[in-house]
Amino acid sequence: MTDSAQKTNSFKWQPNAKLLVFSLLMLPFLVSLGSWQLERGDEKQQIVDHHARNQQLPPVINADELVTGEDQQYRLAWIRGKVDNQRIIILDNKVKNGRPGYEILQSVTLSGVKEKLLINRGWVEASLDRGILPSISPIEGEIQLRGYLYRALKGGYRLDDGIRQVQDWPSRVGWITLERAEELFNEPFMPYQLRLDQDSIGALKTGWTTVAVKPEKHVGYAVQWFAMAITLLIMTIIANSNIASWLKQRKNKIPE
Repeated sequence: MTDSAQKTNSFKWQPNAKLLVFSLLMLPFLVSLGSWQLERGDEKQQIVDHHARNQQLPPVINADELVTGEDQQYRLAWIRGKVDNQRIIILDNKVKNGRPGYEILQSVTLSGVKEKLLINRGWVEASLDRGILPSISPIEGEIQLRGYLYRALKGGYRLDDGIRQVQDWPSRVGWITLERAEELFNEPFMPYQLRLDQDSIGALKTGWTTVAVKPEKHVGYAVQWFAMAITLLIMTIIANSNIASWLKQRKNKIPE
């Protein structure tokens, strides 16, 4: 075989500086996005598993169990108390089935403990006129409330509503935590709020979601990012070498 034929048949790099720089920047970015989606999927799976595990435990029926320091997240609870119908939190920017609305939260006085229990009654639709707040039906007397215990997870975006102290009730706020509830109500609260079940006394529209995006969807997103990274790598090799013609020549050499 001649030297000319050997050169023609050999694999050679033909670097394109601009394409290489672009690929060197984009490849780590695509891989990091895929890895981040896998991490998010793992976090969501832990939440789903946590929910399933604690939902199997017997319901909490005594208020004393809420302050033991044990993990009560997502655990069912049947708690008796008297609801404060004068002070109502209207949690803004809660969309359900594509429709804007609010979540309604109130405090509950429990027998034998000084801490109040924050309950989330569920969702109500918002008026087209932002100046009109929803009318909330009161919950009269000492009753049993049924739902599951919830503490807000870390992270997420909080809309600054500028409210430091409530002047008039009901109060529309952009975000709520148990720590903020203590500031707004000026009273101590239990470490968990109670998200009411649909069949509980006082429940509005509930249908709580454990996670907004399911773990398998994050895995699907990760696969897409990794596929894009592999595609970019292949295209970079093709654009910066003679691999296409080299493979074609090698294929032609294979005896049939």
